[in-house]
Amino acid sequence: MNDSRQLLLRDKPFNGSAVVYVMSRDQRVGDNHALLAAQACAALHKVPLYVVFVLKKVSGRSREHYQFMLDGLREVKAALDTHSIPFIMRMGEPKKEIISIVNEVEAGAVYFDFSPLHGARTLAKAVANDVDCRVSVVDTHNVIPAWVVSTKQEFAAHTMRTKVYKQLQNYLVAPPAVTKHQFTPQPIASIDFTDAQKFIETIRSAGISIQQASGEKAAHRQLSACIEQLDTYANNRNNIAVDYQSGLSPYVHYGQISSLRVVLDVMDSVDQPPLLLMQPKLAQAGDKASMQDGMNALFEELVVRKELADNFCLYSIDYRSIEVAADWAKKTLYDHADDKREFVYTAQEWEAATTHDEVWNASQKELMSTGKMHGYMRMYWAKKLLEWSKSPDEALKIAIYLNDKYSIDGGDPNGYVGILWSIAGLHDRPWFDRPVYGKIRYMNSAGLYRKFDVAAYIARVNSV
Repeated sequence: MNDSRQLLLRDKPFNGSAVVYVMSRDQRVGDNHALLAAQACAALHKVPLYVVFVLKKVSGRSREHYQFMLDGLREVKAALDTHSIPFIMRMGEPKKEIISIVNEVEAGAVYFDFSPLHGARTLAKAVANDVDCRVSVVDTHNVIPAWVVSTKQEFAAHTMRTKVYKQLQNYLVAPPAVTKHQFTPQPIASIDFTDAQKFIETIRSAGISIQQASGEKAAHRQLSACIEQLDTYANNRNNIAVDYQSGLSPYVHYGQISSLRVVLDVMDSVDQPPLLLMQPKLAQAGDKASMQDGMNALFEELVVRKELADNFCLYSIDYRSIEVAADWAKKTLYDHADDKREFVYTAQEWEAATTHDEVWNASQKELMSTGKMHGYMRMYWAKKLLEWSKSPDEALKIAIYLNDKYSIDGGDPNGYVGILWSIAGLHDRPWFDRPVYGKIRYMNSAGLYRKFDVAAYIARVNSV
């Protein structure tokens, strides 16, 4: 494994009887650099390896999200069992539970998978400060480790794209498979999935009906389906009337598949290198060129944009506030904060999808019923929240609340950055000044009707 994927939080010589991997963001066995690093360390020192997962309530998330996650974790445990690696699940305060397990097994090293979000980073640092062993974080979520691709907050997609393109080739290496572990673990207390199921049933339901199956196997099936329609992806991905999205977002969010695996398998199917700096030419479906267009369009979203989102959350002081927007964006929003709004809706009216705009209502209904929303409509959805809320701050607050409550990939850097792009011009540039928006990029329903069969979109949403 490329050592640059590891970030050392506490440096200590190995002096223990086990290795612990704290699984969180990357809930899979295959293509998991954090698991592989932990197993390599355990094998080197001839000690058992334990995979630990701490189940806890996260503010704003719904029962359906936990069910999707738990269903995937069942598959993780089954796969680890075949490799003689125990899966230890606990409930409670994560720092306390992790340190308890570290002490119980006398761990000589602890590994975390990487998230740029404040809670995950604070937890890893807190554990590192309070245990007497080596502690590392491994970025197995991004194709290029977040601290490697850039050491600062990037200005926009074009600056990130240049850095990704320069370094991508160094990281297009398939990781080896996890092997059967040769060192016998001691029995450690763990809740079972019956207890975990009872726990998540105490969390409120949002009434979402998630259509996709959970787990690593389902993620790979979805990747195969995505590859099969890759020749039409660049042309059709933004068409709201039909669902030509990749369908990979839930699996990437929960780490049930790695971005690297997606990139490698897509490149293998196209048999061409990615040209991330080129705009797709949009060849006709079925042409070899159209496969490459589809690959480039997918990689723009999966690598450039997703890793730009991780970059922002890693280096931003607060990814849930208007205050982190560029100075021009804050100024223009606050200059227009008192502009008269044609409509002003409450949080309750937004959530109930009872606005005057049938297209916006359809997008909110799609989110509430399925746990996802067409990517193009997410932009329109958020921009209308800005236009018809009493203030930019309230618009941002409502957007994050609705996205985290309903979207299966809520609580994700992509979500926070996408909302800030729409409402606060993050990674964008100033446009023409207009009421309410100021110089933030504008969208209206007339544009949707010109580009798409909106009636077909609304009918598709209503048929779910």
